[in-house]
Amino acid sequence: MATYQIRVARSGSDGATDSFTVELDHRMTVLDALFLIQREQDPTLSFRCSCRVGMCGTCAMRINWQPRLACQTRVLTLKADTIVVEPLAHLPVMKDLVVAMDPFFEQWKRVKPALHPDPKRDPKKLAVVPPTSEFGKQAQGKRDCITCGACYAACGIVGSNEEYLGPAAINKAMLRLMDPRDNAVDERLEELNDENGVWRCHTQFNCVAACPKGINLTDSIMKMKRSLLFPKKFHDKRNFVDNP
Repeated sequence: MATYQIRVARSGSDGATDSFTVELDHRMTVLDALFLIQREQDPTLSFRCSCRVGMCGTCAMRINWQPRLACQTRVLTLKADTIVVEPLAHLPVMKDLVVAMDPFFEQWKRVKPALHPDPKRDPKKLAVVPPTSEFGKQAQGKRDCITCGACYAACGIVGSNEEYLGPAAINKAMLRLMDPRDNAVDERLEELNDENGVWRCHTQFNCVAACPKGINLTDSIMKMKRSLLFPKKFHDKRNFVDNP
């Protein structure tokens, strides 16, 4: 067991924090610490969580100034006796560490993240995607987004332009554009090629550092920038699913 000082941002006034002293085992996470504080010191402390295994993304927050999942962040790995816990940036604070995800999902919806099937495609015919094809390679490393908003909170461009699509939305749009089953090509290209689309990214890699699933979001954005020079290729999905 070790003693930690947990400084938690509280809603009500800008910059207000409360400090709590807790005894934590080296295996315990920041989420464990918050539950301990809520149970034993301040029952009014508010935060979100659900799965506790890094799958749902609801416990995303800033921990020592870096967006992280509280359930995955062991206090020992922070290598600090004082741990500062704050709500995600660029999102409205509802109470303490709880933020409204509306701005993130408003941008997410702009790229039509759901599958929009091609009406001309035979629904009984399987879409064969070789793992060695371009879509196969991209999907394997980038399909695991849990929409936690960590990349959105880490993005410096979002901080100065709330209309920017954001890394997660662009990554999702890229995967849908390559998907041989999907047909909403022109609508997505219009959003991506907008002044608040991919061209707004300044390639700072903050989103890559923040993503709890290890997705190289900046790589997706750069690929879309290059691809938008030849947008017609997205109308023939064989460009992405045929083996090279």
